[in-house]
Amino acid sequence: MNNARGQVLVFFALVLPLILLPAAAYAVDASVTASAYSRLVEVTARVAEDAAQQIDIARLRAGGGISIDVVSATRAAADALAASEPSAELNDLAVLGPELRLATTETVVLPFPFFGSPRVAVHAEVSARIAPGYDSPSSRLPLPVSTF
Repeated sequence: MNNARGQVLVFFALVLPLILLPAAAYAVDASVTASAYSRLVEVTARVAEDAAQQIDIARLRAGGGISIDVVSATRAAADALAASEPSAELNDLAVLGPELRLATTETVVLPFPFFGSPRVAVHAEVSARIAPGYDSPSSRLPLPVSTF
């Protein structure tokens, strides 16, 4: 009986550092990366909506229709991104008439870099469109009947 207890102790002494700790470190790194990615996508979507509201007034007054001013949209996107997520970078901003496409990148430092590099780059790409008469997503919906 005493030999069995010693074998289990040796088993846990080998399994814990070789399998369980790296698996736990990977789980923490994956959750940190997923959290940073979802935050970056959310911020990028808000920045794209803010940038898409920069209307080209000269073209609108000339009768050319509604389009996005590229210079104002780029400046608004850079300012909003710096205010919301200072470590993120604005990679690309493309305007095609009333549609804006925005790409951002953020470098995430992993807490337990057991596997490869201690830094991971996450990317987000979103698009936004300006439409005449649009106020907000809830402007066309009825008020809630009940609250939980």
